[in-house]
Amino acid sequence: MEAVVRELQSDAQLGVFLSPECNVSAIASSVVARDSASRDVSGTSRLRASSSTGFTAADDLDEPSQSEQFVERLDGAVQRIDRVISEHIGEHHATLLDQVGSVDELQGHVTSVQSSAGQLKQSVHSLQALVRELHENLRDTIQRYRNVEQCGDIVRRVLRFQQLSDRVLGSELNHVDKTSTGAVVENGSGLSGDARQNEMASVALAIREMELLVQDESFEELSVVCAKLPATRKLSTNLKREVRATLRSGIQNLSQANVGDALQILFYLGDLATIAQASVNDVIQEVERKCSAAIAEEKLVRSGSSGSNGLDTSNGPSASIIQKSDVWKALQDVFDVIRVHAMQVWNLQRVLLKMVDPASSKKYLDLVLEPDEPSLFATFWEVTCAIVRELFASTLGYSTSVKSVLIAEYPRMREQATRVLNELFVSTKQSAGTEFLADSATENKVDTKDGSVKRELVPIAGSPAERTQLLDSMAPLYDAFIDRAYRRMSNPIQLMFPQSSNFHASPPGRSDMQTLSRTIFSELEHAGQDLVLLDGTLQQVRKAVNLFCSNVKRIMHQGKAAAATMSSFGRTPAQAHNVGLMNVLSLLDDAVEEVMNRIETAAAPNGTQTGTSTHMSSAADPVATGVMSSKEAKELCTKNLSPCREMIGDLKYALLGFYLQALAVLLESIFAKMHDESFGDQSATARVATSGGAPRSSGGGRSSQGTSGSKYMQEFSNAFTIILEEHLRRLPIAVFATKCLADFVERLISVFIRHASLLRPLTENGKLRLANDMAQLELRLEHIVPLRNIGTAYEELRAFRHMIFLDNSEILRDTTIDKIRPSNVWHHLTSRAPPELQLPHQMKHWTASKYIEWLDTRAAIGQSSSPSTTPPPSSGKSSALSLSWKELPLGYPCLKDRRLSLQAEKQAWKEMTKCLDAYSLRVSASANAELSPIYDLLQESSAILLAGYEVMISR
Repeated sequence: MEAVVRELQSDAQLGVFLSPECNVSAIASSVVARDSASRDVSGTSRLRASSSTGFTAADDLDEPSQSEQFVERLDGAVQRIDRVISEHIGEHHATLLDQVGSVDELQGHVTSVQSSAGQLKQSVHSLQALVRELHENLRDTIQRYRNVEQCGDIVRRVLRFQQLSDRVLGSELNHVDKTSTGAVVENGSGLSGDARQNEMASVALAIREMELLVQDESFEELSVVCAKLPATRKLSTNLKREVRATLRSGIQNLSQANVGDALQILFYLGDLATIAQASVNDVIQEVERKCSAAIAEEKLVRSGSSGSNGLDTSNGPSASIIQKSDVWKALQDVFDVIRVHAMQVWNLQRVLLKMVDPASSKKYLDLVLEPDEPSLFATFWEVTCAIVRELFASTLGYSTSVKSVLIAEYPRMREQATRVLNELFVSTKQSAGTEFLADSATENKVDTKDGSVKRELVPIAGSPAERTQLLDSMAPLYDAFIDRAYRRMSNPIQLMFPQSSNFHASPPGRSDMQTLSRTIFSELEHAGQDLVLLDGTLQQVRKAVNLFCSNVKRIMHQGKAAAATMSSFGRTPAQAHNVGLMNVLSLLDDAVEEVMNRIETAAAPNGTQTGTSTHMSSAADPVATGVMSSKEAKELCTKNLSPCREMIGDLKYALLGFYLQALAVLLESIFAKMHDESFGDQSATARVATSGGAPRSSGGGRSSQGTSGSKYMQEFSNAFTIILEEHLRRLPIAVFATKCLADFVERLISVFIRHASLLRPLTENGKLRLANDMAQLELRLEHIVPLRNIGTAYEELRAFRHMIFLDNSEILRDTTIDKIRPSNVWHHLTSRAPPELQLPHQMKHWTASKYIEWLDTRAAIGQSSSPSTTPPPSSGKSSALSLSWKELPLGYPCLKDRRLSLQAEKQAWKEMTKCLDAYSLRVSASANAELSPIYDLLQESSAILLAGYEVMISR
């Protein structure tokens, strides 16, 4: 048998059937799949063979499949197994019959087993009954013993209660007059001092233990207990009343001994947490009651006649007065109440921190408070500040006279509050001592070992947060004080600029501005050196300046009304109006500057005092001293006053810039008339003089000699004299006016050079005239500002006057050529060329003025180098420009922005290139014409002049 099994196991195909996890379906599927694959392969090979040989062997068709072969092997294995089993049964038949026996014998065995099981079941039931009976007997016995134990415990508790009650009722504390609390304290049967304290502690411990014994209601109903319980509880009540009175007295007197004794008795009585927190609540209520009474309205108002030091009110039927001294006395009382009671609560907390429970080694304060609960003083301080805040908020509902006095006293209130905070800090810091003084930023520290909170004693007002709490409690009066400051500063402004429709908008006078300045200075004096007050007041100054500037914008003349000029060059009413506004803006700017100087001057010496204060902690210095440092003063001025000056400056620059721009356009129109005159030979000059084409000036005729001066320059001199007297000398003497006038002169010089570079033809005689005109221009403009302060424009004028006398070959080699804008050099060189080489404005059929305006405005901001046929605006102000007046001198950006100036020069060269190309085409079209040497000189100058100019402007 074993041989057959081993043989089957070694067979690769049949061995799988001996496995317990044999899957017949999977085996059959695998056999069929292999059979199909073999058929496909054999069919393909036969097909190839038949195609090559032309016949198929007959025996190939009779070859059996793999499935048939596997079935045959499986049938053979089954037959062999059946044969081996039959042989095994035949060999061991006798042994099988000996083991099986007869059927009757088997039934007897079964019956015997069933009988034994029944007997076993009956035995189990009997055992269960016996165990249940024993369990019930044991339970009854245990209950009897438990009852005996409970009875014994009750007896012991009764005996202990009787012992404790005899101790309490037999105490000398019980032999007192029970009619009043005062008698309890005074008639102590001769006990005093330590003996009385020890007796009270002993009685307190006994009472606490008795209260623990009677927590069970059934025990309290015992007759022996009921009889003595009322007297005991009455004594306990009297004792607690006496201890609370002692505690209250100790808190008020700041007596650590009395407070400590009372807390110890309360700890023994089990009422430490309740009564300690109740005592703090009593102090808070006392603060609220006293503060409310101190600052009550009826207390601040006296009935009677008005005195010299009071304010008269008429709110009631009878006359009453408000004494400022009474109001200040009431405010001092409020802060004294806060100071006194803060010391009381802090002293209570100090004693709680010192006393320790010997059993648990916990401080009394930890027994009173939860780990996440704030300290007693923190609770008191927060609630007290909230009460004071509500109290001061209610004062805003008082009569107008009382409220005005309270608001006026607000700065002194902050000083008094700061003084109280400093006193509390100094006194509690010295009292705490080094062993109890902790970081002022926190009272509680978490112990990293066990996660418990370690409470430490810190001085009052040792952190900025505590100081800010008290100072912020006066916020209602702060808001009213700041609002009053703004109303006082805005009242003069409203009087300067009435909103009535019948009001004729005229600039305020100097006296009005002096009134406004005095008001601003007065409010700053009220704020003093308090950083918070000063910041708030400066914010109101900023609002007042904003209001002033808004009104100025509302009444100022803009547009055509401001730009219009008179034929006599006199000042129009609109211009006079705007100049008056510039004057008042200058005065306002001076006032704001004076405010900045006063603040920084006052803070400069105080900065050293702040550093020398050694009695304050570093965290509390800025709040404690109430003194502003120099750095803080600069920050305040930068935050509040610098925007004011920027606002005023923008408005002044806008007014004066537009005004001077109109004057510049007027004078530039006179410069343009130089093109109507001839700077060529004598005959040409005579023809111009007799043709009447050029306008005549009021200065009479001119000589035709080169040194006699030009007609346009005489007209310019006459107009300039009027403008200087009527316009420029009436401007305010201020830095901004000087800056604008410098820009004004710079623009005039720049435009003059532009026009002079376009003069054509320019002979030697004309050069002398032009040089003389430049000298006359310098003399006139020197009356406005010193030309040495103008800088590059004046240097260009001098360099240009030098250049016109140079030969063509010397121009590019001259050392001063880089000071002249390349476009002006190109224009001047072109004027020396034949007429066929046109200037850019001639090629486009533009006037010189329009070309110059495009070159200094549109070309400078990157517009197309080929202007449209629509001429540029003649107002001198490009609508595409968005720079401020300070950055944009009178509408010409290239005068300040050197990058834009370089861009304009590159655009000018593009126009010159077009002119040179057109000239080259004309010359090439003519058989006998040759290119002028100027052509090659211009082509050569492009890179040289642009590179030199770029280097010059980058310096």
